[in-house]
Amino acid sequence: MSDQMPVQSQLWMGVLVAAAILFSFALACGMPFAALGALAVLTSPTRDALALAVLGWLANQVIGFGFLGYPLDVMTLAWGIALGLSALAAVGAARLAARQLRVANSLIRPAIAFLAAWAAQQGVVLLASLVLGGTASAFTASVVWFIFWTNALAFLVLLGIQIAGERIGLARPLQSQVVG
Repeated sequence: MSDQMPVQSQLWMGVLVAAAILFSFALACGMPFAALGALAVLTSPTRDALALAVLGWLANQVIGFGFLGYPLDVMTLAWGIALGLSALAAVGAARLAARQLRVANSLIRPAIAFLAAWAAQQGVVLLASLVLGGTASAFTASVVWFIFWTNALAFLVLLGIQIAGERIGLARPLQSQVVG
């Protein structure tokens, strides 16, 4: 087996990152890390899923620092690192959940993978806020609900893009992906 990622996979990864970037711009740098991580797990080997999470995180940082003028101070950089770790946690949790549900039906497995990704991603953000001194207002019910439904919406949109990619032969089908 080659260490090189097939061109088709690279191209598809670019499509998914571009879609996530559009969400990030629409949400003022609120990259849907849980949605991207869950979809990556459901469609890619672990290495590619982690690469997709890192690419999404890098794009998010470019948007924040390059386009939205985030300050280059220690606290903002620390939060950037925390978000990167949260994106990786989303992939890890989704992978674990999907592995446990290897034989689950095609509707349950994506939903559980997404929920696990979202919980892990938010858990890392909560831990980071305890270490970095985040505000309690960031974890009010309305804020947490907003983050959940925007990630859920992003996940549904990314699933739609995935299904379209399958139909044109660019993306691997969700059902045929072996989780390992």
